[in-house]
Amino acid sequence: MRRMIVPRRPAESTSRYSIGVPWVARERRPSPWSAKLGLRLLWTVLLTLALNAISFAQEVVPSTDPGTVPVVTSQTPTQTAVVNAPARREVPPAPVRVAPVPPSDLRDVQAWVNYKQARHLSALPTEARLFYRRGLTAKLAGQDAAAIRCVRGASELDPTFVEPHLTIASWLLTRDPSQALLQYATVLELLRQDFNLQLDLAANLFLLAGQALFAGLLFAGLLIVWLRRDDLTHIWQEQLGLLTSPTTARWWALSFLILPFVAGFGLALPTLICLGLMWQSLRLRERALFVMLALAVATMPLTLRVVERMALGLDTTNAPFHGITTLENESYSAARAASLRAAAAEHPDDAFVQFGLAWAARRGHDLATAESAYREVLRIWPDDSRVLNNLGNVLAVQGRTEEALIAYKKAGDVDPTNAAAWFNASQIYTQRFEYQLATDALSRASASQFEMVKSYQSQATDDGLLPLVDQWLEPKAFWRALWDAPLGADLRGAIPMNLRTHIETSGWPFSILTVILAALALFVSNWLAKQLPLRQCSNCGRTVCRRCAQRRREHALCPSCAQVEAQAETQDFSRLLLLQVRNKHTRRAHWIRTAVASVVPGYGLLAHRHVFTSVFLLGTTWVLAQLWFGYAPPFALEPRLTVPGEEIPIVLIAGVFVGVQLLSLLGYFHQSAKERDREAALAASQRGRITQSTRRVSAMAA
Repeated sequence: MRRMIVPRRPAESTSRYSIGVPWVARERRPSPWSAKLGLRLLWTVLLTLALNAISFAQEVVPSTDPGTVPVVTSQTPTQTAVVNAPARREVPPAPVRVAPVPPSDLRDVQAWVNYKQARHLSALPTEARLFYRRGLTAKLAGQDAAAIRCVRGASELDPTFVEPHLTIASWLLTRDPSQALLQYATVLELLRQDFNLQLDLAANLFLLAGQALFAGLLFAGLLIVWLRRDDLTHIWQEQLGLLTSPTTARWWALSFLILPFVAGFGLALPTLICLGLMWQSLRLRERALFVMLALAVATMPLTLRVVERMALGLDTTNAPFHGITTLENESYSAARAASLRAAAAEHPDDAFVQFGLAWAARRGHDLATAESAYREVLRIWPDDSRVLNNLGNVLAVQGRTEEALIAYKKAGDVDPTNAAAWFNASQIYTQRFEYQLATDALSRASASQFEMVKSYQSQATDDGLLPLVDQWLEPKAFWRALWDAPLGADLRGAIPMNLRTHIETSGWPFSILTVILAALALFVSNWLAKQLPLRQCSNCGRTVCRRCAQRRREHALCPSCAQVEAQAETQDFSRLLLLQVRNKHTRRAHWIRTAVASVVPGYGLLAHRHVFTSVFLLGTTWVLAQLWFGYAPPFALEPRLTVPGEEIPIVLIAGVFVGVQLLSLLGYFHQSAKERDREAALAASQRGRITQSTRRVSAMAA
């Protein structure tokens, strides 16, 4: 076997390598075969240097994606001492970096997430909605694992898409409460930053709370009218009894009570008229309910004007936003960019339109238009920190790093808590090898919004680049514009569809008519109270008047109780008969109230004249019923899917309803117990007083 001699390093040498080439020493007296070996090693070294030079020349710069800073990166070739020449004859060239292409499989959500990160994209809104719908469909098919995977992927594809977070939270609320709470925390963070979510939530909560209050007042008024119907129908019955039989008069009086509710005048107007006619027999809280219901109907047009103002945020063509509120999460469209360019030319002093044009142009790689539009926004809003940050991003992508750093610094001076400006500046400093400044800027960004920095740092790919953070307009700018925007003369179309069919929302004529008729009912009630005052039977509690009441000493009895009392020959026996009638009537009324109270929340409390707790219970029950039957909020900037998601868990709705029902029943039983104790104490005091009175009369007779 032929021996190979490796050349040795001289003793006085302190480094093994010099300029990347292995140091090769020759023997002082080389033999012929060692000379050939040294020549072969020399040729090997020269070949290695040539191949390394070719590899370095074939390095390509990273693609200048709109969300990254262009920078040339190079990798120092690995320098090794080659001993065996045939083993290193072919060195593969450095791979050429190719821009990632969208996945062809629309069922692999993870592939789309990887593609989004590789392209440094902030969101893929269309794909996020697609996978969200796939997740809902998988949930309906019983594929829970696939459903959660698709919905989680949708939340990663579009971090501003709130429905996936709510749906996952509703699915995991009973199985993994900690994860559900994390999802709700994410929703709260999105709500803090997104005007669209704030507008949706504020408008829908305003409508839902207003309808719940109105429904609670209306249903409580209806129940009071039904519970006190004898006070209302007794006068009509007495007047009609002069012309017809008592039975016919009683049915006609009941029909007069029911007909206004089925005649097409709605529910609020007849309820107010009935409560106004019963004003003299109502207690203070019941009168307060009448006033509140009248005010709710009278101010209904003003309430609808607030709804119409909030609906301005949904207008895609007119002021104040010209439809840019939905532009943040939209995919780039040339037609959309052209319409924004035309709107910007028509409204040069509208900052929202100019910002929308700049945002769309930035997404469409039209950096010149984006820069011009951002500068127009700064002309109108000279100290807007977010616009300055976005302008710096446009300048950075163009390679004008000095101007970009000036914009970032000004944005940080205007708003020191703007973490995006410091984060973007840290990337510029990193590309310029100013690591101390980069560390300081990144520290300030982390101190302001650590989660944002962490989220964007997690989007780093193999090329080591991070996306620049563009910022949408802050919500308070939209709220100021929405509050200052003028309302048109007729915005009837802005009212939700489920409210347009009610006569109570028809406008000022109906509200004024309702107030006039309610005041007229109060006047009639006062006149009738003077003409034919009402009171209750001392034994059974039925409504009587001075025409039908029969006096028994200091007590007024209804005709049926007076007939029972007349059958007794002695006073003690008559008291016993009346007590039997009273107990029978009380037990029957108690069982009826208990049966209805177990079904209708608040009915039992209204039977004991407790009003405002019943209004709350009835309004809450109405809201829960709406949610149970798939209530769709009328305000939604996000298009709805045909497959509904479970933003509010059914278990939660059922649990709240059970709590409301328990609260209603416990309150009813408590008031019933207090009423029984009061009646027992009253009966005991009356028995003692009657016995004492009898002894005194007997003594005087003796």
